[in-house]
Amino acid sequence: MSLRLQKNAKITLSILFIIIGIILITFNYFGGIKSNLFNEKNIELFEQNIVLPEELETVDTDPDVPEQEPTVTPSTDGYIGYLSVPDVNIKRGFTSLDSPYNSLKYNVLLVQGSTMPDVDKGNLILAAHNGHSKVSFFNDLYKLNDGAHAYVTYNGKLYNYVLKTRYDVPKVGTITVKRDASKTTLTLITCHRTDNHLQVVFVFELESINNAG
Repeated sequence: MSLRLQKNAKITLSILFIIIGIILITFNYFGGIKSNLFNEKNIELFEQNIVLPEELETVDTDPDVPEQEPTVTPSTDGYIGYLSVPDVNIKRGFTSLDSPYNSLKYNVLLVQGSTMPDVDKGNLILAAHNGHSKVSFFNDLYKLNDGAHAYVTYNGKLYNYVLKTRYDVPKVGTITVKRDASKTTLTLITCHRTDNHLQVVFVFELESINNAG
């Protein structure tokens, strides 16, 4: 009788282990599906592909073309806004997308695919060289800590942004900007200081809007 009970107990335990195994496999399977769907949702919501018309690089010698000076009155070639990053002493204007001076050779580049700061949940994307030339406007961005502030003056308003993240991307002509699509953002892009095959993306989120002084 004892042997029979032991045999039945072993069978019962074997069945129990099989059931537990099936439950774990099923849980992991559907958990994996849920995780994949969440990741796909993140990619859909938070990634924006952009194309840089010019190559970002470290520039230590001045280009042959002169730097554009700010204009007082609005014009086709005038600045439509200004970027200021006080922690690294950046204060530069940027022109409209269709301006001949919207180029890394002259200014901070306004990247195609950008929206202006007054667009809710939009993304203003600016790029510039690093290095030690007069157009290497983003040379010191690497010194910024998370929480640093950047300001954009546009249409009489001062937009205050806070640095949330930075990451490297390969230099292949296109860049994937990863951001929270529920936020209004500012993205700054420059080339890597030590690796010529990489670029660095800095993503700021809008904190406040005030009247420009």
